[in-house]
Amino acid sequence: MQDQVARSGFSGAVLLGRSGKVLFARGYGLANAEWNIPNTPRTKFRTGSIAKQFTAAAILLLQEQKKLSVQDRISRYVEDLPVAWRAITLHQLLTHTSGIPNYTGSPDMPRVNRLGASPRQLLALVQDKPLQFSPGTRLSYSNTGYILLGMVIEKASGEPYAGFVEQRVFSPLGMRDTGYDITGKVLPERAEGYQVKEGKLEHADFLDMSVPWAAGAFYSTVEDLFRWSEALAGGKLLSQESRKQRVQVYSETTLDGKHYGYGVVLAEQFGQPQHYHAGGVHGFTSSLEWYPQSRVSVVVMSNVESVRSWDIATGLAALVLDGPR
Repeated sequence: MQDQVARSGFSGAVLLGRSGKVLFARGYGLANAEWNIPNTPRTKFRTGSIAKQFTAAAILLLQEQKKLSVQDRISRYVEDLPVAWRAITLHQLLTHTSGIPNYTGSPDMPRVNRLGASPRQLLALVQDKPLQFSPGTRLSYSNTGYILLGMVIEKASGEPYAGFVEQRVFSPLGMRDTGYDITGKVLPERAEGYQVKEGKLEHADFLDMSVPWAAGAFYSTVEDLFRWSEALAGGKLLSQESRKQRVQVYSETTLDGKHYGYGVVLAEQFGQPQHYHAGGVHGFTSSLEWYPQSRVSVVVMSNVESVRSWDIATGLAALVLDGPR
Protein backbone atom coordinates (compact mmCIF):
# COMPACT_ATOMS: atom_id res chain seq x y z
CA MET A 1 0.00 0.00 0.00
CA GLN A 2 2.88 2.37 0.62
CA ASP A 3 3.96 1.61 -2.94
CA GLN A 4 0.46 2.46 -4.18
CA VAL A 5 0.55 5.73 -2.29
CA ALA A 6 3.86 6.58 -3.97
CA ARG A 7 2.94 5.42 -7.49
CA SER A 8 -0.77 6.16 -7.88
CA GLY A 9 -1.26 8.87 -5.28
CA PHE A 10 -3.65 6.62 -3.40
CA SER A 11 -5.66 8.37 -0.72
CA GLY A 12 -8.39 6.46 1.04
CA ALA A 13 -8.87 3.34 3.12
CA VAL A 14 -8.53 -0.40 2.57
CA LEU A 15 -9.71 -3.51 4.37
CA LEU A 16 -8.83 -7.15 3.83
CA GLY A 17 -10.84 -9.83 5.62
CA ARG A 18 -11.23 -13.59 5.66
CA SER A 19 -13.94 -15.80 7.19
CA GLY A 20 -15.52 -12.85 8.95
CA LYS A 21 -12.32 -11.56 10.53
CA VAL A 22 -10.46 -8.41 9.58
CA LEU A 23 -6.89 -9.19 8.57
CA PHE A 24 -5.85 -5.65 7.72
CA ALA A 25 -7.55 -2.25 7.76
CA ARG A 26 -5.85 1.09 7.36
CA GLY A 27 -6.29 4.61 6.05
CA TYR A 28 -3.87 6.47 3.80
CA GLY A 29 -3.62 10.06 2.68
CA LEU A 30 -6.00 12.81 3.70
CA ALA A 31 -9.75 12.95 4.14
CA ASN A 32 -9.41 16.72 4.04
CA ALA A 33 -6.27 18.14 2.49
CA GLU A 34 -6.96 21.71 3.62
CA TRP A 35 -7.10 20.75 7.31
CA ASN A 36 -4.59 17.89 7.02
CA ILE A 37 -7.09 15.38 8.41
CA PRO A 38 -6.04 11.76 7.72
CA ASN A 39 -8.20 8.98 6.30
CA THR A 40 -9.02 6.06 8.60
CA PRO A 41 -11.05 2.84 8.23
CA ARG A 42 -14.00 4.80 9.66
CA THR A 43 -13.83 7.60 7.09
CA LYS A 44 -17.00 7.89 5.00
CA PHE A 45 -16.52 7.84 1.21
CA ARG A 46 -19.04 7.98 -1.60
CA THR A 47 -19.56 4.46 -2.94
CA GLY A 48 -20.50 5.18 -6.54
CA SER A 49 -21.99 2.15 -8.25
CA ILE A 50 -21.33 -0.28 -5.41
CA ALA A 51 -24.73 1.12 -4.37
CA LYS A 52 -26.31 -0.98 -7.11
CA GLN A 53 -25.85 -3.92 -4.74
CA PHE A 54 -28.14 -2.20 -2.24
CA THR A 55 -30.79 -1.49 -4.89
CA ALA A 56 -30.70 -5.07 -6.15
CA ALA A 57 -30.98 -6.42 -2.60
CA ALA A 58 -34.01 -4.18 -1.98
CA ILE A 59 -35.71 -5.63 -5.07
CA LEU A 60 -35.03 -9.17 -3.86
CA LEU A 61 -36.38 -8.34 -0.40
CA LEU A 62 -39.60 -7.04 -1.95
CA GLN A 63 -39.83 -10.22 -4.02
CA GLU A 64 -39.50 -12.28 -0.83
CA GLN A 65 -42.39 -10.24 0.57
CA LYS A 66 -44.37 -11.07 -2.61
CA LYS A 67 -44.75 -7.40 -3.44
CA LEU A 68 -43.16 -7.93 -6.85
CA SER A 69 -41.44 -10.49 -9.07
CA VAL A 70 -38.24 -9.92 -10.99
CA GLN A 71 -40.09 -11.23 -14.05
CA ASP A 72 -42.66 -8.41 -13.83
CA ARG A 73 -42.69 -5.73 -16.48
CA ILE A 74 -41.60 -2.30 -15.33
CA SER A 75 -44.82 -0.82 -16.73
CA ARG A 76 -46.62 -2.50 -13.82
CA TYR A 77 -44.91 -0.09 -11.42
CA VAL A 78 -43.86 2.95 -13.46
CA GLU A 79 -46.39 4.85 -15.56
CA ASP A 80 -46.00 6.89 -18.74
CA LEU A 81 -43.01 5.02 -20.10
CA PRO A 82 -41.96 5.00 -23.76
CA VAL A 83 -43.76 2.20 -25.60
CA ALA A 84 -40.49 0.37 -26.29
CA TRP A 85 -39.71 0.21 -22.55
CA ARG A 86 -43.02 -1.14 -21.27
CA ALA A 87 -42.36 -4.87 -21.76
CA ILE A 88 -38.89 -4.71 -20.20
CA THR A 89 -38.66 -6.79 -17.02
CA LEU A 90 -37.09 -6.06 -13.65
CA HIS A 91 -34.68 -8.93 -14.34
CA GLN A 92 -33.46 -7.14 -17.46
CA LEU A 93 -32.96 -3.90 -15.52
CA LEU A 94 -31.05 -5.73 -12.78
CA THR A 95 -28.74 -7.44 -15.29
CA HIS A 96 -28.21 -4.45 -17.63
CA THR A 97 -29.84 -6.33 -20.52
CA SER A 98 -32.74 -3.91 -21.08
CA GLY A 99 -31.22 -1.99 -23.98
CA ILE A 100 -32.25 1.33 -22.38
CA PRO A 101 -29.60 4.01 -23.06
CA ASN A 102 -27.45 5.23 -20.17
CA TYR A 103 -28.57 8.70 -19.06
CA THR A 104 -25.04 9.57 -17.90
CA GLY A 105 -24.07 9.75 -21.57
CA SER A 106 -26.39 12.70 -22.16
CA PRO A 107 -24.74 15.97 -23.28
CA ASP A 108 -26.89 17.72 -20.64
CA MET A 109 -25.04 16.05 -17.75
CA PRO A 110 -22.77 19.01 -16.83
CA ARG A 111 -25.89 21.10 -16.18
CA VAL A 112 -27.80 18.27 -14.49
CA ASN A 113 -24.88 17.39 -12.23
CA ARG A 114 -24.90 20.90 -10.78
CA LEU A 115 -28.64 21.53 -10.57
CA GLY A 116 -29.85 18.05 -9.62
CA ALA A 117 -32.79 16.16 -11.09
CA SER A 118 -35.76 14.02 -10.14
CA PRO A 119 -35.89 10.39 -11.32
CA ARG A 120 -38.42 11.44 -13.98
CA GLN A 121 -36.11 14.16 -15.21
CA LEU A 122 -33.27 11.65 -15.46
CA LEU A 123 -35.45 9.34 -17.56
CA ALA A 124 -36.36 12.27 -19.81
CA LEU A 125 -32.70 12.60 -20.82
CA VAL A 126 -32.95 9.35 -22.84
CA GLN A 127 -36.62 8.47 -23.22
CA ASP A 128 -36.74 9.74 -26.81
CA LYS A 129 -33.78 7.62 -27.87
CA PRO A 130 -34.22 4.15 -29.40
CA LEU A 131 -33.29 1.03 -27.47
CA GLN A 132 -29.71 -0.08 -28.06
CA PHE A 133 -30.85 -3.64 -28.76
CA SER A 134 -33.78 -5.99 -28.25
CA PRO A 135 -34.28 -6.42 -24.48
CA GLY A 136 -32.81 -9.59 -23.03
CA THR A 137 -30.37 -10.28 -25.86
CA ARG A 138 -27.11 -8.85 -24.53
CA LEU A 139 -25.50 -6.67 -21.85
CA SER A 140 -24.85 -2.94 -21.89
CA TYR A 141 -24.30 -1.15 -18.58
CA SER A 142 -27.13 1.27 -17.91
CA ASN A 143 -27.51 3.50 -14.88
CA THR A 144 -30.96 4.35 -16.22
CA GLY A 145 -32.08 0.81 -15.42
CA TYR A 146 -31.21 1.27 -11.76
CA ILE A 147 -33.04 4.62 -11.62
CA LEU A 148 -36.10 2.72 -12.82
CA LEU A 149 -35.52 0.06 -10.15
CA GLY A 150 -35.48 2.80 -7.50
CA MET A 151 -38.86 3.95 -8.80
CA VAL A 152 -40.14 0.36 -8.66
CA ILE A 153 -38.99 0.05 -5.04
CA GLU A 154 -40.94 3.18 -4.11
CA LYS A 155 -44.10 1.97 -5.85
CA ALA A 156 -43.98 -1.60 -4.50
CA SER A 157 -43.04 -0.65 -0.94
CA GLY A 158 -45.00 2.58 -0.60
CA GLU A 159 -41.89 4.16 0.93
CA PRO A 160 -39.21 6.58 -0.30
CA TYR A 161 -36.33 4.72 -1.91
CA ALA A 162 -33.62 5.96 0.46
CA GLY A 163 -35.76 5.31 3.53
CA PHE A 164 -36.59 1.77 2.46
CA VAL A 165 -32.94 0.88 1.89
CA GLU A 166 -31.80 2.42 5.17
CA GLN A 167 -34.55 0.77 7.24
CA ARG A 168 -34.74 -2.63 5.55
CA VAL A 169 -31.10 -3.14 4.55
CA PHE A 170 -28.64 -1.04 6.56
CA SER A 171 -30.37 -0.96 9.93
CA PRO A 172 -30.84 -4.77 10.30
CA LEU A 173 -27.16 -5.30 9.46
CA GLY A 174 -25.83 -2.65 11.84
CA MET A 175 -24.41 -0.55 8.98
CA ARG A 176 -24.50 2.65 11.02
CA ASP A 177 -21.89 4.43 8.90
CA THR A 178 -23.72 3.92 5.60
CA GLY A 179 -26.53 6.01 4.20
CA TYR A 180 -27.98 8.04 1.38
CA ASP A 181 -25.70 10.98 0.70
CA ILE A 182 -27.87 14.09 0.69
CA THR A 183 -25.79 16.86 -0.87
CA GLY A 184 -26.31 19.44 1.86
CA LYS A 185 -26.04 17.07 4.82
CA VAL A 186 -23.37 17.73 7.46
CA LEU A 187 -21.81 14.29 7.84
CA PRO A 188 -19.17 13.59 10.52
CA GLU A 189 -15.97 11.95 9.25
CA ARG A 190 -16.89 12.48 5.60
CA ALA A 191 -13.99 12.55 3.12
CA GLU A 192 -13.70 15.41 0.68
CA GLY A 193 -13.46 14.26 -2.95
CA TYR A 194 -10.48 15.28 -5.06
CA GLN A 195 -9.18 15.16 -8.61
CA VAL A 196 -5.68 15.67 -9.99
CA LYS A 197 -5.15 18.35 -12.61
CA GLU A 198 -1.71 19.10 -14.05
CA GLY A 199 -0.16 17.15 -11.22
CA LYS A 200 -1.94 19.11 -8.49
CA LEU A 201 -4.71 18.05 -6.14
CA GLU A 202 -7.97 19.97 -6.60
CA HIS A 203 -11.50 19.64 -5.29
CA ALA A 204 -13.61 17.40 -7.50
CA ASP A 205 -16.35 18.94 -9.62
CA PHE A 206 -19.66 19.39 -7.80
CA LEU A 207 -22.25 16.63 -8.13
CA ASP A 208 -25.77 16.91 -6.75
CA MET A 209 -26.44 13.48 -5.26
CA SER A 210 -29.97 13.35 -6.65
CA VAL A 211 -28.32 12.54 -9.98
CA PRO A 212 -26.86 9.09 -9.21
CA TRP A 213 -29.84 8.28 -6.89
CA ALA A 214 -30.61 4.53 -6.92
CA ALA A 215 -27.64 3.91 -9.23
CA GLY A 216 -24.98 5.23 -6.85
CA ALA A 217 -25.83 7.89 -4.25
CA PHE A 218 -24.66 6.32 -0.98
CA TYR A 219 -21.72 6.80 1.35
CA SER A 220 -20.08 4.10 3.43
CA THR A 221 -16.86 2.98 5.10
CA VAL A 222 -14.56 0.04 4.40
CA GLU A 223 -15.71 -1.47 7.71
CA ASP A 224 -19.39 -1.24 6.79
CA LEU A 225 -18.84 -2.65 3.30
CA PHE A 226 -17.01 -5.58 4.86
CA ARG A 227 -20.02 -6.02 7.15
CA TRP A 228 -22.24 -5.94 4.04
CA SER A 229 -20.14 -8.52 2.21
CA GLU A 230 -20.20 -10.89 5.17
CA ALA A 231 -23.95 -10.44 5.65
CA LEU A 232 -24.66 -11.40 2.06
CA ALA A 233 -22.41 -14.44 2.30
CA GLY A 234 -23.85 -15.52 5.64
CA GLY A 235 -27.51 -15.22 4.72
CA LYS A 236 -28.20 -12.47 7.26
CA LEU A 237 -30.32 -10.42 4.84
CA LEU A 238 -31.52 -12.47 1.89
CA SER A 239 -33.02 -15.93 1.64
CA GLN A 240 -31.09 -18.78 0.07
CA GLU A 241 -33.21 -18.51 -3.09
CA SER A 242 -32.59 -14.76 -3.36
CA ARG A 243 -28.85 -15.23 -2.88
CA LYS A 244 -28.88 -17.86 -5.61
CA GLN A 245 -30.71 -15.53 -8.01
CA ARG A 246 -28.32 -12.71 -7.19
CA VAL A 247 -25.19 -14.59 -8.32
CA GLN A 248 -26.66 -16.86 -10.98
CA VAL A 249 -24.87 -16.85 -14.33
CA TYR A 250 -27.34 -15.59 -16.92
CA SER A 251 -26.20 -16.45 -20.44
CA GLU A 252 -27.37 -13.19 -21.98
CA THR A 253 -25.04 -11.17 -19.72
CA THR A 254 -21.77 -12.57 -21.07
CA LEU A 255 -19.18 -9.85 -21.72
CA ASP A 256 -15.41 -10.32 -21.88
CA GLY A 257 -15.67 -13.64 -20.07
CA LYS A 258 -17.65 -12.12 -17.19
CA HIS A 259 -21.33 -12.01 -16.31
CA TYR A 260 -23.57 -9.58 -14.45
CA GLY A 261 -25.92 -10.93 -11.80
CA TYR A 262 -28.18 -8.73 -9.69
CA GLY A 263 -25.96 -5.80 -8.75
CA VAL A 264 -22.79 -7.88 -8.92
CA VAL A 265 -20.17 -8.82 -11.53
CA LEU A 266 -19.41 -12.53 -11.69
CA ALA A 267 -15.91 -13.42 -12.83
CA GLU A 268 -12.98 -15.72 -12.15
CA GLN A 269 -9.70 -14.61 -10.58
CA PHE A 270 -6.79 -16.63 -9.21
CA GLY A 271 -8.48 -19.84 -10.35
CA GLN A 272 -11.63 -19.30 -8.29
CA PRO A 273 -14.96 -17.40 -8.47
CA GLN A 274 -14.87 -13.68 -7.87
CA HIS A 275 -17.95 -11.55 -7.09
CA TYR A 276 -17.32 -7.82 -7.22
CA HIS A 277 -18.52 -4.35 -8.02
CA ALA A 278 -16.61 -1.13 -8.54
CA GLY A 279 -17.76 2.44 -8.29
CA GLY A 280 -16.74 5.84 -9.52
CA VAL A 281 -18.34 9.21 -8.84
CA HIS A 282 -16.90 12.75 -8.84
CA GLY A 283 -13.89 12.67 -6.52
CA PHE A 284 -14.21 9.02 -5.46
CA THR A 285 -13.55 5.47 -6.62
CA SER A 286 -14.26 2.21 -4.83
CA SER A 287 -14.14 -1.55 -5.17
CA LEU A 288 -15.66 -4.43 -3.23
CA GLU A 289 -14.44 -7.97 -4.02
CA TRP A 290 -15.67 -11.24 -2.54
CA TYR A 291 -14.06 -14.65 -3.14
CA PRO A 292 -16.66 -17.19 -1.94
CA GLN A 293 -14.38 -20.23 -2.24
CA SER A 294 -11.79 -18.70 0.13
CA ARG A 295 -14.21 -16.45 2.07
CA VAL A 296 -11.99 -13.45 1.38
CA SER A 297 -13.33 -9.89 1.17
CA VAL A 298 -11.39 -6.88 -0.10
CA VAL A 299 -12.65 -3.30 0.18
CA VAL A 300 -10.86 -0.27 -1.27
CA MET A 301 -12.29 3.26 -1.14
CA SER A 302 -10.46 6.35 -2.41
CA ASN A 303 -11.20 10.07 -2.37
CA VAL A 304 -9.07 10.77 -5.46
CA GLU A 305 -11.01 9.99 -8.64
CA SER A 306 -7.99 9.05 -10.77
CA VAL A 307 -7.12 6.13 -8.46
CA ARG A 308 -8.03 2.71 -9.84
CA SER A 309 -9.38 1.18 -6.64
CA TRP A 310 -10.33 -2.05 -8.45
CA ASP A 311 -6.71 -2.73 -9.42
CA ILE A 312 -5.58 -2.14 -5.85
CA ALA A 313 -8.30 -4.46 -4.53
CA THR A 314 -7.25 -7.30 -6.82
CA GLY A 315 -3.61 -6.74 -5.88
CA LEU A 316 -4.46 -7.03 -2.20
CA ALA A 317 -6.46 -10.19 -2.85
CA ALA A 318 -3.42 -11.68 -4.55
CA LEU A 319 -1.44 -11.30 -1.33
CA VAL A 320 -3.86 -13.61 0.45
CA LEU A 321 -4.83 -15.92 -2.40
CA ASP A 322 -1.28 -16.34 -3.76
CA GLY A 323 -2.22 -15.09 -7.19
CA PRO A 324 0.03 -13.19 -9.63
CA ARG A 325 0.88 -9.65 -8.54
